[in-house]
Amino acid sequence: MTTTVTPQKALIVDDEMTNRLILRSLLKKEGFETIEAVDGKQAVEAYKQDHPDIIFMDVMMPVMDGYEATREIKSLTGNRFVPIIFLTAMTDQESLSACIEAGGDDFLTKPYDKFLLQTKIRAMQRIAGLNKEVQGMYSLMHREQEIAETVFSKAVQSSNIDNPNIRTMIRPAETFSGDMILSAYAPSRNLHLLLGDFTGHGLSSALGALPVSEVFNAMTKKGFDIEAILLALNNKLKSLLPVGMFLGVQLISISHDLEHVKVLNAGMQDLFIIDGQTNEIRYRAKSRGLPLGVIDKIDPKEIIEFFPISNNDKLLLFSDGLTEARNSADEEYGLERLENTITSAEKNGVFDSIITSMEAFGAQTKQADDISLVEVNCIQDLLPELEINEDIKPTLHHFEDKGEWQIVIQFFGSRLQKTNPVPILINHIMELEGLESERQSLFTVLTELFVNALDHGVLDLNSSLKSDPAGFAKYFEERGKRLNQLQSGFVTFNLSVEQEGNIRSIAINVQDSGKGFDYDKKPVTSNDELALSGRGMTLIESLCESLTYLGNGNTVEAIYSWKTS
Repeated sequence: MTTTVTPQKALIVDDEMTNRLILRSLLKKEGFETIEAVDGKQAVEAYKQDHPDIIFMDVMMPVMDGYEATREIKSLTGNRFVPIIFLTAMTDQESLSACIEAGGDDFLTKPYDKFLLQTKIRAMQRIAGLNKEVQGMYSLMHREQEIAETVFSKAVQSSNIDNPNIRTMIRPAETFSGDMILSAYAPSRNLHLLLGDFTGHGLSSALGALPVSEVFNAMTKKGFDIEAILLALNNKLKSLLPVGMFLGVQLISISHDLEHVKVLNAGMQDLFIIDGQTNEIRYRAKSRGLPLGVIDKIDPKEIIEFFPISNNDKLLLFSDGLTEARNSADEEYGLERLENTITSAEKNGVFDSIITSMEAFGAQTKQADDISLVEVNCIQDLLPELEINEDIKPTLHHFEDKGEWQIVIQFFGSRLQKTNPVPILINHIMELEGLESERQSLFTVLTELFVNALDHGVLDLNSSLKSDPAGFAKYFEERGKRLNQLQSGFVTFNLSVEQEGNIRSIAINVQDSGKGFDYDKKPVTSNDELALSGRGMTLIESLCESLTYLGNGNTVEAIYSWKTS
């Protein structure tokens, strides 16, 4: 089969007929199909209509000269390389330089030399071929980036919480962002949220988001606290990232009762806690540790901070791309401008005010770094509702034969500093019972029992300290101090299961080494500030079939039941 080769088109632009005839003859011998124009205006129209592969442009012509025509044609070529060779009798450097500055790619002096013409055509054809190859590679690379961006979005961002009380913005400096935002509910109904900023931006920075997302989501789902998640993230990134690449991170946990927020800020900007009524910045959580992936071991206890929150307070997290953004006058957006925007915003308008201010500030400037912003509105609708089994009637349980299985686990002294037993226990229960639908409620029960045993039993902390913001900070400061010094004491879990008809029950017995309290004389209520338990124990009572104190008050047993058919 014979393949027909379409001849290339050459546009000749010259107001002298003789010059056009000579050049037409030479170009036809080189295999070109020719188009002609007598001035620059006709040349522009000819380009629009016929899209020639090469243009020979005279300089001095009526209506529109070659310089202006070249500028207009080059503005129309886009990514396509169309060489323009100027035809000129001028040989002075200033005139030749003007040809190049107008967008010309070469020049040919009159009278035309056949050999020189051939040489310039071959050179332009090679450049055009290389340009086409580069454009093909760019298109392929762009397509691959689009595919990678889709995979990235689905793998990292698709599992985030969809809640109108969590507002987020990521504006990458390139196709990919080195910033990342993750959010998920723990089984305890606590909200875990991460804002991360990798070194640099673009695809190389975004690649690190995949393992971070996997660790964050998997550990949050299993009930691990943010301290354990931070350790796991650091270990993962230290083993994966090259030297000089790391992740600044703000990792927070908002308690399910909207009482407080735990903050781990490692190498990031300040996190703001904003009064929901006045927009006053009540607290600033500053960076207290190195970014992740820098050193082998980190201690979350040295980084973590606890802050009280009130209904309608807002948490504001942002990357340094926001405060370090620059305008056309090379001024920095800065922390002061951000704070003024926050405090002057209308009620419930902080997020939108910041975006409006930022866009107006840098409207004429190319973005140099990724910009991320997160606003969390701390109201009850932020958190999932607690599911309570109201159709389970109290039953007398004996557990004499210990049912089908029993778990006994005891943590002593310094081990209580390092390990939260609840995720370990809940995952054992899930594996033994296949009880995913009850994970949230069981996790809540185990967590409240453990926190009460540790805080009020082993550490002998008085919950009345948390009655005001100053006392709240003191409570957690004292808790951290006592926990760091803990060398003795214990918490023991004893779990067993029985089946009665279509009701299956698990007995959760928790004992601590504390001094206990006289539970017969001192009834447990949510207003009792001195009792071993408080609101958490009232919550357990609403979830469980029964709650009983034993011994000297340092042992408590909760019966949790569910229907099996």
